[in-house]
Amino acid sequence: MFGYIVANPEKLNSEQRARYKGLYCGLCKKLGENRAKINKMTLTYDLVLLILVLSSVENEEYAAVEGKCMLHPLEKKIFLVNSKTEFAADMNIALAYYKFLDDWKDDKSYSAFVNMQIFKKETERIAEKYPVQCEAIRLCLDRLSEAEKANVLNPDIPADIFGELMGKIFSVSSDEKGERLFNFGKALGKYIYILDAVLDVREDIKKQRYNPLIRTPSEMYGEILDMLMADCVEKYNELEITQDSEIIENILFSGVWTQYEAALRRRKKK
Repeated sequence: MFGYIVANPEKLNSEQRARYKGLYCGLCKKLGENRAKINKMTLTYDLVLLILVLSSVENEEYAAVEGKCMLHPLEKKIFLVNSKTEFAADMNIALAYYKFLDDWKDDKSYSAFVNMQIFKKETERIAEKYPVQCEAIRLCLDRLSEAEKANVLNPDIPADIFGELMGKIFSVSSDEKGERLFNFGKALGKYIYILDAVLDVREDIKKQRYNPLIRTPSEMYGEILDMLMADCVEKYNELEITQDSEIIENILFSGVWTQYEAALRRRKKK
């Protein structure tokens, strides 16, 4: 359900591209510190937006660390990191673990069971550190599983559940600022869920898998996504963004649509 919330590099200048890459490399670095190296297989650009938004709202700058990585041992890399990088790395692992747990409970998937064991100990540590977020992830994935089993075909219901999950991840405080972050995260989560459903609906129908959009006319998909992103942008505008607004807005206004259009082109070729 992730992989869509990325920047459009063609509309970033060289400095912005380098900063965005540095944030991604910083997240990758944090996933490798004090964690099993296999945790890096969960790495996704989506959570760079989490780092960008939380750091901007909290007005927290990044430390630039020069080094090398295992994938590119001959190249010097710039890793941009701060406390939000650490938080995003923990959420990256927690999301992966609870998804594996959910797959194991629903499908008795052996691979999910194996991966669940790999991430279990680390996730227990994260759950002690961030109990609200981890409990929200677990409960929301349970509710999504129940909606799937009940074949709920009102897309608002599962989208709202996933939106709540994302809202809890973005909301790192209980004050007014945290409430605005929750609202933004929830709007973004609803968009992600429906975008994923739109792009999977044909394959899901073919393979008789759950998809809440199977009774929704396909000509409405674009309008639905436009409305959800408009709500996301409205909630974003309520945040007090102090830095990197160009990169954040590139992701929201261009990057996500680039991913959508690319997926549609791949479908047409098939």
